[in-house]
Amino acid sequence: MLLLKDNCSLCGRIFRHSALRRCYRCGRRYCKDCITFTKDGEVLCLNCARRMVSPKKFGTKYSPFSRYLLRRAKYTSHVTLSFVEIEGIIGDNLPFGAMRSREWWTNTSRTSQGQAWLNVGWKVQDVDLNKKTVTLERVAGGETEPRKKRKRRKESIPVFELPVKPKPRRIPSKTKIAKAQARMKNVERKRTSGKRYKGRLKPKPAQEKRLFKPEAKPTMQDD
Repeated sequence: MLLLKDNCSLCGRIFRHSALRRCYRCGRRYCKDCITFTKDGEVLCLNCARRMVSPKKFGTKYSPFSRYLLRRAKYTSHVTLSFVEIEGIIGDNLPFGAMRSREWWTNTSRTSQGQAWLNVGWKVQDVDLNKKTVTLERVAGGETEPRKKRKRRKESIPVFELPVKPKPRRIPSKTKIAKAQARMKNVERKRTSGKRYKGRLKPKPAQEKRLFKPEAKPTMQDD
């Protein structure tokens, strides 16, 4: 019986094809030591899990160092930093070339570390490998802010608007006009024909008018 074998995409070890599990994000096969499971029970490789958990970083490794030099440019034109201080600024270790070779600190825009201080108007003046320090000097007339990419102007495309027909003005019919006029006349007639009573006297209620006549009112008798 022929057994199909395949290697894990992360650790590279060879397993039976049926022992490998497929990641639902990248679609590759991994062994049981290189996978994890989501809350829904789906298979997730460790690479995809790391990308989901770790925050996205903008810029290069030495972008924090550029922002630090921009802030220092407002107060001074010379800065002397130790290698340990630079590692604290960038939040990572410097490579071995920075500790052993002066060429790593060359003022060139071909390297990412050179762009970090040249793009913001600084240059390396002196490097002391024994004391593990570097001195930077601000260039006269140098930039104080990083260059921003210019946005290309989009060519304006003529927009053709369709003519809008004006809405016809609705004229009320004669029947509606006649009803409105009749209603206004009824309101005016009711307002002018109503009896007005001066002071606080109130008219008699209709029930009292029906029960008693003006000439025959009940009298109060003592018990």
